[in-house]
Amino acid sequence: MKKILVLLFCSLVLVLTACGGPEKKTEKPAEPQKKAEPAKTADGKQILNLFSWADNFDPEVLADFEKKYNCKINYDVFANNEELLAKIQAGGARYDVIQPSDYMVTTMLKLKLLEEMDLSKMPNTKHLIKDLQAPAYDPTGNHSVVYSWGITGIAYNKKFVKTPPTSWRDLWNPAYKGRVVLLNDVREDISFAMKMNGYPLNSVDKNHLAVCMKDLKALAPNILAYDTDTIKQKFIAEEAWIGTMWSGDAYFSNKENSNIGFVVPKEGTGIWADCFAIPKGAKNKELAQQFINYLYEPKVSAKNYEYIGYNDPNLAAAPYHTEEFKNDPILQTARDYIGNSEWTDDVGDAIELYDRCWTELKTGK
Repeated sequence: MKKILVLLFCSLVLVLTACGGPEKKTEKPAEPQKKAEPAKTADGKQILNLFSWADNFDPEVLADFEKKYNCKINYDVFANNEELLAKIQAGGARYDVIQPSDYMVTTMLKLKLLEEMDLSKMPNTKHLIKDLQAPAYDPTGNHSVVYSWGITGIAYNKKFVKTPPTSWRDLWNPAYKGRVVLLNDVREDISFAMKMNGYPLNSVDKNHLAVCMKDLKALAPNILAYDTDTIKQKFIAEEAWIGTMWSGDAYFSNKENSNIGFVVPKEGTGIWADCFAIPKGAKNKELAQQFINYLYEPKVSAKNYEYIGYNDPNLAAAPYHTEEFKNDPILQTARDYIGNSEWTDDVGDAIELYDRCWTELKTGK
């Protein structure tokens, strides 16, 4: 019986061998991951997802771009750089163009959150003011392009503030109780307190921060609001009498209410730049670069900056600006301080200390 079983087993082996053995399954090579397609509207138009500050573009300029490139712009706004960073870290690929400020560009580069731009596709950017090309916060100039720049100073309403302010400490005047507006920005508010006390604008010294926090907490009774989104409206409507403001917003506010003045305090101030950048993984990088280049076309640039009220960094646009814009005293003040103001730098791990101070300030604890 064993012989019969052995013979049957051998026969089976021979049959399987003759047939090539059991069929082996071959795995197909993994297909390369496809890049996400740019978003489109129901009627096939490309979509440009823009994340920026409020009131940062002439609506007509945006509409003209949509028409020229047959696209739709979705325009979302943030109130400060920290909000921008949190949103990008949570999923920045949903946006195609963002507008971080100078120090935030440095932070985002460290975190590898920005795409490298193809400057050959943005030839209009070569006309930028030389001092704003390849700045310290983006030494190669390949990840950001300056869009707007200016300085921070004190805006005030001459109807209610009879003596023009000369110092940051003038904000503490008890006559301005409930009428002071500060920018809703941790770096801006701590920075002006640093300057007021004679410290470096970007100091991370705990003792310096403690002094600044004591001063800022003492200012609480005078505070009407911390605001960046609607600060212009508060001044124009004369809800706010005095406060910190960016030079471009002061220009805009003055055009709507001629009682609004703007000064740089004697202790000095900071210079800043808001930039164009493309977040890592953006779905429509090509359209993003076309948008950035379009904003720097000389005639477009002149129209846009005269609307938003910020100094135009585009030298090629100068012939198209009105004499009123060129000679405006508020914008001239910003130009006067471009070489002797401090840039806001990335403070590294100390940002956690700044954030704790900011939370204390906003919650009144």
